[in-house]
Amino acid sequence: MTSRGLAVFLFAATSSLAAASPSLEPTRFTLDNGMTFLIVERPGRPLVSAVWAVRGGSASDPPGRRGLAHVVEHLLYGGSRTIGTRDWEEEAPLLRRWERLYEQSVRRGAAASGLDRVEQRLTALQRSGAYAGVYARAGALGIDAFTRHDSTTFQTLLPKEKIELWFWMESDRLLEPVFRGFRRELAVVEQERRQRIDSSPAGTWFELFDAAYWGAGHPYAHSPGGERLEVARLLPADARSHFEALYRPDRLVAVLVGDVSPARARELAKRYFGRLKRPGRREADPAENTVAPTPALESLEGLCDCPSQVEIRYRTVPFAAAGDAVALDVLAGLLNSRSGRLYRDLVVGEDRVAFAASAEHVSRQLDGYFAVRIEAGEGVELPELTPAWDGLLERILAGGAVDRELDRVRRQLLTDSWRQLEQDAGVAHRLAAAEVLGGWRQLTEWLDAAAGVSASDLERVIDRYLVTADRAVLSLTRSGDAGR
Repeated sequence: MTSRGLAVFLFAATSSLAAASPSLEPTRFTLDNGMTFLIVERPGRPLVSAVWAVRGGSASDPPGRRGLAHVVEHLLYGGSRTIGTRDWEEEAPLLRRWERLYEQSVRRGAAASGLDRVEQRLTALQRSGAYAGVYARAGALGIDAFTRHDSTTFQTLLPKEKIELWFWMESDRLLEPVFRGFRRELAVVEQERRQRIDSSPAGTWFELFDAAYWGAGHPYAHSPGGERLEVARLLPADARSHFEALYRPDRLVAVLVGDVSPARARELAKRYFGRLKRPGRREADPAENTVAPTPALESLEGLCDCPSQVEIRYRTVPFAAAGDAVALDVLAGLLNSRSGRLYRDLVVGEDRVAFAASAEHVSRQLDGYFAVRIEAGEGVELPELTPAWDGLLERILAGGAVDRELDRVRRQLLTDSWRQLEQDAGVAHRLAAAEVLGGWRQLTEWLDAAAGVSASDLERVIDRYLVTADRAVLSLTRSGDAGR
């Protein structure tokens, strides 16, 4: 339920929406409590893609509680006072007692007397999986959520005749959430970390590289999945504080794509989400209005049970910096794919130093970077990879980015746009992500800007951002190859 970068997701998104912006413009409205809705009506679709997102992700995790946003995402599937309990009046005092005992056990480092016994009684009163079960019986699919650095998103795909169920279910858990199964969800978060980071030969190295690159104190210095020891010390009170500070209606965006009229959506939104009250006193989001410290830009070297490889990373611009950000996106498009420069020059070209190579521009709310990853080819030494990349950049600066290559990138973006346009779920996610970061219209503006990117624009952003003295490099040598 985590991801390396929201801007990578948005880059794939922007082209798909912008190409068809005249027919895709959503109906946008805001409730009195500040919650925003975007509706794209598509008559005849049997399913409605429903997505809602909160302006707040792992960048909002307080120091010492890295992983809190991810844990709250999981806990929100525990249900409410209505869903997930056999008897709320009996469960409520037991839940409060369990939380007091659990807090004692965490602070003392030993199990508090009676904790397990109270938990057993609670388990008998709770309906595990009840929330997802209600949706499943209604024919809903794709019930999931994920935490990124700048946002947390929840998704459902359900029959159009069940759309009112979605309005009630989602507003109910926001109105009266009950964080059941706290210890169980901490264990699930830890398991996800093992699967996605610890079990990957290079996963831990890339996590260390992120921390070294951004530097201590930067909101992006830790992964959305959190840090194991800090997650283990989280308390239910921490989760409630996070929820109350960030899951306010004025920080929420909901998107519906499918056979639902804007008028019907507005009616249901007022009836159900209109129950959410805007708090009188606003709690500060630790990541809001943050002036991010300059990345440390530290390089790392290490041994790994993985192919020898490098990642070369340069600091760029935040998401809102449209001009240079678009040119950097197009540069990544020029470099990627089997017809891109990385493949042609480094994989099958004269250099032939790489088995695989790719580029990405990650542009988040507070900061961004451009990265190139190169996996060494057979018999190639690690020190050959970075100079090969430098040589490729020099050729582009010398006039190598010809018009026909830019035309290819534009055509590919346009083709991808129309291919993805029919995917209601993708459109819903992309609209929500863009609205959270600064407004859905950024999607429709992106392709027009990309179409105008010239070779001189690419040369300008290379000169400005892809500077050798201002980069960090992760160098991983395959275990057993060191010292040869």
